[in-house]
Order: sequence, then structure tokens, then C-alpha cells
Amino acid sequence: VDMMKEALEKLQLNIVEMKDENATLDGGDVLFTGREFFVGLSKRTNQRGAEILADTFKDYAVSTVPVVDTLHLKSFCSMAGPNLIAIGSSESAQKALK
Repeated sequence: VDMMKEALEKLQLNIVEMKDENATLDGGDVLFTGREFFVGLSKRTNQRGAEILADTFKDYAVSTVPVVDTLHLKSFCSMAGPNLIAIGSSESAQKALK
């Protein structure tokens, strides 16, 4: 983690650290559309992690999506172009759509 932080600082990127030990947020559960965030609630990402993301990016809407029977939100969906999200046809993907 320290090496990654140093590399990002050298690139002069803003770094936001989650200080809440109860919060979890996995990159595979975060989908940014350019206008809003979708956060998958999974075994690796919890509600508190989604709340911290929302607090950090107040200019963007943050919506949570339950992720069941798969590892991450982005296991079954991804941005496929401007204003286009591709979603798989698996049972897990269809559950998340509802």
C-alpha cells in the first residue's frame, strides 16, 4: 500500500484514505459512469464503504446494487461506451437489475 501511495503522489493524484476500519470497498465493486457511481454490496464491499465513497464524491450520485452469487459488481457489468452499461444474462446479473 505504501509503495502504491508513493507512486500516486509522484503523479500528483489526490489520494483519499478510508480511515474507518469497518468500511470495505473493493475496486471490482465500483462502476463509474462519468455521471454517477454504482457500488456493488458484496462480500468485499459493505454499506459503510459505499457511504464513504458518497461522502468523498458529493457531486455524483451513488447507488448501491446487491451482489449475490458472484465476486464483484463488475463480474457481470461494465461500461461499454458513453451512456451504455453492458450487463450479463446470468442469474446473478438479472437479480442485481431488480
